Amino acid sequence: MASRWTDVERVDEGALPTMLVQAVIAGTALTIGAIACSGFYLSMIGNVVALLPWMTVMVLIAVAFSYVVGFALLWCSEALTMRMKDAFKPWTYGVVGLLGYGIWGMFVMSAMMNSLNQPLNGVVLANGDVIALTVNYAVFGFIAFLLAQAYAPKIATKKGLTVGLMVVQIALAIIGIIVLVMMFSALSR
Repeated sequence: MASRWTDVERVDEGALPTMLVQAVIAGTALTIGAIACSGFYLSMIGNVVALLPWMTVMVLIAVAFSYVVGFALLWCSEALTMRMKDAFKPWTYGVVGLLGYGIWGMFVMSAMMNSLNQPLNGVVLANGDVIALTVNYAVFGFIAFLLAQAYAPKIATKKGLTVGLMVVQIALAIIGIIVLVMMFSALSR
């Protein structure tokens, strides 16, 4: 951990900051998970929208977590594992990701789904659906944070790859914002 708050931890002198690389890795894993499971989430609310726009909204939720809440959780994970053996660090990061992204899925994603489903179908998610959603998010959070800690030193020196992944995630999230605005403006009519 850096001695001053302005210092940034890096693997090598020319490498990207470690925590930024971890956030990009976690964001990539969560984006892939959001794309893979968007049909599953859509079926929970009765297929009320088309799959492709819904997929961009799912990516928006994943990217928002990665670059807002994810940074805070990565910082907490780093502080938690500072004196831990290297073999246990990825697993501890994974547990933090499991808890953080699971809670995010339970509250944020279920609220998003209910905000669409309630006006269109007049129902909200059943408790079983919320549990399935939470477990699904928790599993992806575990995987994403474990990969982020394990592979950050290797990826930190590959600036082009890291920046490219981050640009793709942010571009998909911006499309998700546009789609979300269009969905809610259609619902307000």
